[in-house]
This record gives sequence, structure tokens and C-alpha cells, in this order.
Amino acid sequence: MSAVVILEAFLGLILIFSSLGVILAKKPVYSCLFFLLTLLTLATLYIELFTEFIGLLQVLVYGGAILVLFMFVIVLFQDAHEQIVNLPAMSSYPLLFMGGISLIGAFSYFCYRIFGFENPREEVREGFGSIHSIGKTLYLDYFFPFEVASLMILVALIGALYIGRKAR
Repeated sequence: MSAVVILEAFLGLILIFSSLGVILAKKPVYSCLFFLLTLLTLATLYIELFTEFIGLLQVLVYGGAILVLFMFVIVLFQDAHEQIVNLPAMSSYPLLFMGGISLIGAFSYFCYRIFGFENPREEVREGFGSIHSIGKTLYLDYFFPFEVASLMILVALIGALYIGRKAR
């Protein structure tokens, strides 16, 4: 077994346990910290698979912007959690059971892929995940949907500014 396979297995285990930490953490701040660990581990996997640009975007966009947004919402609604009535969630037991079965299945498949083949990784095309290939795909193959998404984000931003401005 090569060092790359051991590294991927180790990162996969960290990814699984940090994802469980996001779900099972009692305090939202701890959940955000587990989410940060999940994002950093996933970015490490991307970098290990020679898609450095995607790994960098993972850290910058999700680890930076989205996580800051989550923390802002947590701080903003810090007192609102006291108004929520704590009801016993009996319906979560079937969801936990299904999640456990899914986790066992995913782990079994992961172990089968690691120990069942000599080289579980397929060859990646040259330039996959590079800035050039992503830019070429976005601006040549998906130019119109990319521009529509950009306009929708611009309209949403203008709408949020209009709604959020103070009446004079």
C-alpha cells in the first residue's frame, strides 16, 4: 500500500469525523469550527489530486466567505435560541439509523476501493482543474448560463440593498 493511499484514507477519516462534528456539535460555534476542519480537509484532498485551483477556491470561498456569514448569523441571532422551546425529537432516531447505515456502507465501499485494486485512481487529463481549463469551460461552453447567473446575483444584490436601506 502506497503512502498516497494511506494519506487519502487518513484524510477521508478526518473528513467523515469532522462532518459528523458539524452535525452533532451542541454549540453552533463548535459546529462552525468542525465545518472549517471539513473544508480544509477537503481542500487538502483536492490539492493532493492535483487540482490546486479548486482546493484554493474551496478555502477562499467556503472557508472565508461562507464561514464568516455563518458566524455573523450565529452572533446576530445569539439571543433567539432562548425563545425556542426544546421539544424531544423522536423523529430523529430513524434519521440517525439511516445515517449510520449510510456511513457504514460508504466506509465499506471506501475500504473495498482501497484494498481491492492495485491503483484505485484513474488517470486525470492534463490540465484538469487548472485555471485555464476552468476559464475555458466557463467562458466557451457555458457562457450564457454563467452570465445569467451573474445577472441574477446582481439583481439579488440590488434587491437586498433596496430592502435594507432605511426609509428617509
